[in-house]
Amino acid sequence: MKIASKESFLELLKSTKFYANWWYLPLVLIVGLAFILLPSILRDNPFMIGDESFYHLRIAQDIFEDGYVDYDDLSFSGRSNFMELGLSYSIAGFAYITKLGIESSAKYLFALLGVISLFLGYLILKHPDTDEGLLTLPIIILSPLFIYLFSVINKSAIPIVLTLFATYLFLKKKYYLFVLPLIAIPFFSYAFTIFILISALIIWLYIKKKKIILFVLLILLFSWIFSLDSYNFNFISDFGAKLGVSIFGIFILLFGVSIFWEKGGFSYLYFLILLLFLASIKIQWILFVLIVPFSFLVTLNLSHLIKMKWESGLIKDLTMLLLICGLLFSGVSFAKFLSEEAPDKELFDALGKIPRDSVILSQQSNGYWINYAGMKTVIGPFSNIEDYDERRNDAKQLFESRDLNFVKSILDKYKVDYILITPDMRRGFIWSDEEEGVLFLLKYSTENFERFYDKDLDSDEDIEIWEYK
Repeated sequence: MKIASKESFLELLKSTKFYANWWYLPLVLIVGLAFILLPSILRDNPFMIGDESFYHLRIAQDIFEDGYVDYDDLSFSGRSNFMELGLSYSIAGFAYITKLGIESSAKYLFALLGVISLFLGYLILKHPDTDEGLLTLPIIILSPLFIYLFSVINKSAIPIVLTLFATYLFLKKKYYLFVLPLIAIPFFSYAFTIFILISALIIWLYIKKKKIILFVLLILLFSWIFSLDSYNFNFISDFGAKLGVSIFGIFILLFGVSIFWEKGGFSYLYFLILLLFLASIKIQWILFVLIVPFSFLVTLNLSHLIKMKWESGLIKDLTMLLLICGLLFSGVSFAKFLSEEAPDKELFDALGKIPRDSVILSQQSNGYWINYAGMKTVIGPFSNIEDYDERRNDAKQLFESRDLNFVKSILDKYKVDYILITPDMRRGFIWSDEEEGVLFLLKYSTENFERFYDKDLDSDEDIEIWEYK
């Protein structure tokens, strides 16, 4: 191959080392903040994105009003088993300081966390002796995982920031201080704490070259992970994954597999990413841990493409432009996708017509929103209660049954006042026919059920609420 006689635009850009200028960090923080807020800006309703978000917001509101919460009287019509409350207390504390509402406080707190994470990333990535370190930050900002992490209220955001802070302190050899952020992580996520401890053990075994013990540990660990019930094979955001990476990022990553594996310089990062991808099939939030190593390797591969000898400088620039625009497209399109996520205004309009403290039966995933509106649920997303399996089986059998006496016995058992039916429940999630299962009874057993809310009687795309008389 011939070396292009004229230096390409991207090579010229790299040669100027613009990322070393004083304005690079402020620019990165501003652009990062813009991408974090983009889903909210594009959203056509005032409600937060997601479902679990509303649990944290509701508990934060209770903490803000009462100062302390030790019982949840809405989930499963009352329970004492809580998730970790560190996030809810943080939101309530931020609301107390800023005098903002709970939802606004949560949104701005997470935006601030995103900016802090980029700043810590800047401090960490300028530490290695690689020119590409700081160029990783724009790739991180365009990552769908980064946008989700700090746009949607979730338990992983603060532990991720605390881990980055601990990493920075460790690199600065402040060994007595770096433990402090790690000690705080259990208040926000027990699962992330276990992940950190296991990761520390694996790193220690790797450094000490205890290969046999390390191999046995990984076998046992992944045997346990793949014994879990849940799974998720969709980890590409461009294919509709809520938590996923860019398909263009994967293409760029695969390009460098043979190159870096032969050189051995970054083969351990490829192996790490492979392990994290495998673990994320069963434990989805582990994808968040991918953000930095995945983005760093994407940056290295882009840099290698720039340094390669090309027959045509024009083809080289167009190829690089296509890849970079692809990463940009993945980030922007994912922000648009998030902005359209549930819940919508109609759901809360419908729930707002039901008396507070009523007991509602619906599918599990609707539980967060029902509780947030002030109503009790029969079955919700949490599984850490004594009669969870019994409630889940009762609800499943009720939805599938046309036996009026059986349906009434279950409704009486849990003191159900209303049944909430959403469009996705009708579109195959529970039923595939308009008179299937309990839908038949709701329609024809008028002495037992009365249509309480339906925006459009002739449409299956609207929310329905039935009152059990």
